Amino acid sequence: MAVGVTGLGVAAYLAAEHYNAGVPLICPRSGLINCERVLTRPEALWAGIPVAVWGIAWFIVAIGLAVRSLACGDAPEPAWLRSTALVWVTAGAAAVVWLIYTELAVIGAVCVWCTAAHALIVALFVIQVLTDPQRASPRA
Repeated sequence: MAVGVTGLGVAAYLAAEHYNAGVPLICPRSGLINCERVLTRPEALWAGIPVAVWGIAWFIVAIGLAVRSLACGDAPEPAWLRSTALVWVTAGAAAVVWLIYTELAVIGAVCVWCTAAHALIVALFVIQVLTDPQRASPRA
């Protein structure tokens, strides 16, 4: 839950910076680390919507899945919830691979805030995989 909320905060900051020039972009602006270059390129939009807004939506769904999981208490999670969460974090991790490729190979710069969001998505993927109850049970 904490990882998702942190990611939501990072994505919200980047979206606020995109839509409000009064929000300062706290990041180096030269060399390889250049958030401004990354965030002002056409690649920072998917279907005309800033990637940060997509990130907000992704983290909201991830948090919703975590809340639903926590609501199970001591009871086992339903299989649909576990499967949905795994598909969601896998899609997020795949998007991260594409975004990192885009930053490095296409734009030639890296945004540290984007990297923080990417790391949080990958962390949620790892948590999901490592907490899979089927990993803990012996295979027949």
